[in-house]
Amino acid sequence: MKVGILKPFRGTTRPMLDVYRQILDYNNIEHIELDINDLQFWDKVKSIDLFLAKISQIDDDLKLAAQIIPIINNTLKIPCFPNYPTVWHYDDKVKQYYLLSQFGFPIVESYVFWDRISAVEWAKKMEYPLVFKLKGGSGSANVTLVRSFSKAKKLINKSFGKGIHPHFYDLPGKFKAYNYNYKKIAKFLFKPYYNKYFRKVNGYSNYTRHKNYVYFQKFIPNNDHDLRVAILGNRAWAFKRFVRPNDFRASGSNNYDARRDQIDMRAVKIAFEISKKLNFQSMAYDFVYDEKNNPLVVEISYTYGDYPEFSNGYWDENLNWVDGCFVPEYLELVDALDFPELKQPEIKLDSPYTNAKMLI
Repeated sequence: MKVGILKPFRGTTRPMLDVYRQILDYNNIEHIELDINDLQFWDKVKSIDLFLAKISQIDDDLKLAAQIIPIINNTLKIPCFPNYPTVWHYDDKVKQYYLLSQFGFPIVESYVFWDRISAVEWAKKMEYPLVFKLKGGSGSANVTLVRSFSKAKKLINKSFGKGIHPHFYDLPGKFKAYNYNYKKIAKFLFKPYYNKYFRKVNGYSNYTRHKNYVYFQKFIPNNDHDLRVAILGNRAWAFKRFVRPNDFRASGSNNYDARRDQIDMRAVKIAFEISKKLNFQSMAYDFVYDEKNNPLVVEISYTYGDYPEFSNGYWDENLNWVDGCFVPEYLELVDALDFPELKQPEIKLDSPYTNAKMLI
């Protein structure tokens, strides 16, 4: 057995890749690093039994995944994590909406336009507020509440004009998304300048402007939390994420409730159903509740934090609870290698979740 691990363009996913390496080394499984800039890349790919990658949300990583995973997984028939059905829509809320809406799954009503005039005419007829999102982003970044037609028109015109740069979009909202943590805000604001003047690279090269589309969602009021459900193979884990004060967004709030008796098992069942239908290896689902208290999927993501997911066990596909302490990368390897006897070493987690307010 030989595993190939894709070298990332940036350092954002390296801690997760290091967890893979720790587990593989502990189990004496051979692994190599695969660098897309290596002229022998494809020859090396053909020598492996499993291809592993952790795709970040920067444009370079997303473009690379779109270029190579279809070939490795679909053409060369080499097992991958993530596989093509799991990753092709990653960090693209428009693709996710188009996909989920084809099967009648319970999702939040969304509106996508690729033409400015059509978008403006639609916006004139709508009731407000609505939620406006860029198709990429996490932690509530690039998400804002639109309270009037004039604001919607301004966003539409900008989207079909010079476009919207995700780094600068809705800065007050981003500060709130960072929970007014001044250290994180300072890093966010000044890192591009550090990259430009000290590392001598384009400070904003990780992201490009979003333009020539708009994506709105129906605003559903009176949700004081959302529900994150993570499905990994035939396992599920879930926790509530409470919204910030005077806000409607929960992702990234660092205020969670993982007590099992507080979890809506209807959402867990829906998440299992979607993952099975669409052949997802791993998927996190974010749910909110409509006016009749029905859970609706807001968006999905194949990758997520390494804590608290699966930190004290999981539900199996029959909704029986299995005690244990797992990191997602271990369970991913158990499935991808088809190796139930795989052993998990003691792993020190380096995660922003570990400082969160958590009921568990």
